[in-house]
Amino acid sequence: MRIKKIGILGAGRAGTALARAAASAGIQVKIAGTRPARQMKYHLMQYAPHALAVGAGEIAEDVDLVALMVPQEDLDDVDTDSLAGVLLIDATNRWEDEPLPAWFQDSLDRGLSSSEAIAEHFSQSRVAKALNHISHWDLDADRAVKAEAQRALAIATDSPGDTAVVACLISQLGFTPVQLADLAQGRSLEPSGRIFNEVLGAEDLIQRISEETAR
Repeated sequence: MRIKKIGILGAGRAGTALARAAASAGIQVKIAGTRPARQMKYHLMQYAPHALAVGAGEIAEDVDLVALMVPQEDLDDVDTDSLAGVLLIDATNRWEDEPLPAWFQDSLDRGLSSSEAIAEHFSQSRVAKALNHISHWDLDADRAVKAEAQRALAIATDSPGDTAVVACLISQLGFTPVQLADLAQGRSLEPSGRIFNEVLGAEDLIQRISEETAR
């Protein structure tokens, strides 16, 4: 299997970094931001020249998956119906003191991980947690640098089939995919986790998550 086209919701530093990395791997990219597509022309010329700007409502059309890379405080602005049936990679992060939508805070208060909260809200989508525990600088690093580092990136989801799709994307981007037990374990990928923004090989990543889960 090979990923041919992805959609990215969010045209900030993380979203455009993924767009550049994907394009360099031969993947077609559609990207949507808060501005209308016609107003993103010059922004994308500078930060993601190979990406196609589209409206947010079109982001899930004819793609293998969509990466959700908007601030969590802006999730109420994302139309859940437009993402129905799509594999949605939750690449968002919860930052301290960030104002959150009421439904999101309620889910966290009930003890859910951020990705489980997003899965409840985007109930028509299939949700996987990935691509959030790496900085946008490292995501867009030179492929030779990536190959030398042999850095592992984790995937948390409840579907083995979806894990395989996300693993293909991660491999094409130049990283080593590591499957976690389920979506709930995506908690280990959040900013407070022991692997966040750490350059780790597969064995070290698995070891750190195992130690954290055992606590």
